[in-house]
Formats: sequence, structure tokens, C-alpha cells
Amino acid sequence: MYIGLIGATGRLGTLTAEILDQDNASYVKISRAMLASVDNFRSLLSDLPSDLLLLDMSLPAGTLNLCNIINELDKNPLEKLCALVVGTTGHNMKEKEAIQKCSAKIPICMVSNFSKGIFLFEQLLKAKTSSGLSVSELARRLGFDLSIHEIHHTQKRDAPSGTAITLADASSVNHERISSSRVGKVVGEHSLILSHNSESLQITHTAHSRRLFAEGALELCKNIYKNRPKPGLLNTDDFFI
Repeated sequence: MYIGLIGATGRLGTLTAEILDQDNASYVKISRAMLASVDNFRSLLSDLPSDLLLLDMSLPAGTLNLCNIINELDKNPLEKLCALVVGTTGHNMKEKEAIQKCSAKIPICMVSNFSKGIFLFEQLLKAKTSSGLSVSELARRLGFDLSIHEIHHTQKRDAPSGTAITLADASSVNHERISSSRVGKVVGEHSLILSHNSESLQITHTAHSRRLFAEGALELCKNIYKNRPKPGLLNTDDFFI
């Protein structure tokens, strides 16, 4: 597997590059200049080996540009791309449409959070209880009111976070019931709050280091590469394990 890292100068991209260097992994940092035009990207692909897996840790606008370029590639350069993992969040409708169109050409996995803990959190919310209901369904049946709160550092641009939206969807919480705080240098904290008249329950995931996201991203890339999926939007659940 050869990784094409996009957004290598950002916080998460820098950490990912450090891990790749430590592991002596085969990868290339794809700069803005390399994505300035279709010709530039086509030229880059011609110099790289096959089985290139693109890992996008840039920004939504960068993802849009990348997908627009891929959508203009012909068959030969496309054959070098085995998949695209998108780690950007907060996409608008135009960006989502470009990603959807691009997925007809190569497999695309959109990930709101590369943490294994968040993956487990989501699975817990979907899991069936002895009653046959999911955890969130049972909570509502018992009279609990559900909401989600997320906390991140002040430099995070989107609110609510993509992870909060993912958890809300997993527990059927209306997005209006998501609250957000931007404080200091908090890496990330997501809580599902279940409140009743005289009691409450809270499930919280706390990220202590950004490194866990970089490690999770690379492990996910390896799993996707091993499975060689066909073009389309991939279900993250199929590749985290």
C-alpha cells in the first residue's frame, strides 16, 4: 500500500506523517500545488506506483477540489487509485454531491472520527438490548430525554462536530438537540446525556491525544486496502475491525 497524504501540514496530518516516518511506510505528501490542476495531479500519479490510497486530512474545500479533479480523470490514471479515505467534516451540499459523484469512480470512505472509542460508542448506541430495542429506543421507552454535547478546542471550525452528528444519527437524536462548546485546547469530548425526572445517565468519550486519530486513520486505511472494495460510498463499520 502506498498512501497519498493530503493535508500533511495540519495538526492531524502532521501527526500522521510522523507515524508513517516512524514505520518507514511508503507514502507521499500531496501538496496544494499538486492539486492545482488535473494535469498536475495526473503528472503526480504517473510518477507513483499503483495501489495508491488517498488519505484526506485537509479541509472540506480541499476535499471538494480533490473530488473534482478525480471526476475529470480518465481510466488510466484512475486505475492507480485504490480508494479515498475522507477525514474532513462539515461538508456543504456542493461538496457532498462532488463526493457522491466521485464515489462512482473509486471507493470512498467518509469518516467523522478515526477513534476506535467513538466507533465503539456508536456501536453501543445501535446495539440491541434484551427487549429487542436499541439502547436509545429503550431509553426513550423508559421516559429518558436524549441530547448530545460536544467540546473541542477553539480552533475547530465546524459546530456541531461531525462526530456529534454521527452519534446523534446513531441514537436518533435531532440535530437541534446537539450543543457545542469551544474551550482552550480540548482535543475532543462527546457526551450522550439521558435525563429523566429524578435521575440522569451520561455516556462520555474523551480523547486525550490527537495521536489516537492518526493511528486509527492508518489502521482503517490498511483494512480498506486489504479488502479491495469496489467503487461506492463505503460503510465505515465494515472496515474498523
